[in-house]
Amino acid sequence: MKFFKLALIAFALVSFIAACDSGTTPTNQTANTSTRPAATATPAPTATPDELASAAADYSQFCIRCHKADGTGGPFELEDGKPLKVPSLREHGKKDSDEHLAKQIREGGDGMPAFQKRLDDARINNLVRFIRREFHGQTASAGGSSTSATPAR
Repeated sequence: MKFFKLALIAFALVSFIAACDSGTTPTNQTANTSTRPAATATPAPTATPDELASAAADYSQFCIRCHKADGTGGPFELEDGKPLKVPSLREHGKKDSDEHLAKQIREGGDGMPAFQKRLDDARINNLVRFIRREFHGQTASAGGSSTSATPAR
């Protein structure tokens, strides 16, 4: 009878050890048998500086006083006290060519000062591109020609 009890205890112990050990053995369902390395997250592309940032700075320095930050223009009093109605950049010039807008910035007129002595042609062209993008909803290529941001219908 002692032998039978000892055999039963040994069997129970072996069964218990086998049962505990089976949870740590990987199965085909849970084991990663792939030889490929684990996928790593692709870093987000680094932000590039705005290509028209210098034109935005020029707008802030030379244009914002009269045309306002949102390009709406409106009444403005000149230094000599004369009132001036500054056109909205959101509407004015939409139908004009880039060359015409650049000429207006360069030579001035109708109360607007000329900027040809303060801004070179490249900066004036970038300012036109900035106005087209910000106030006319158009995209402009580096060459200066502008296209509508909305597709033609």
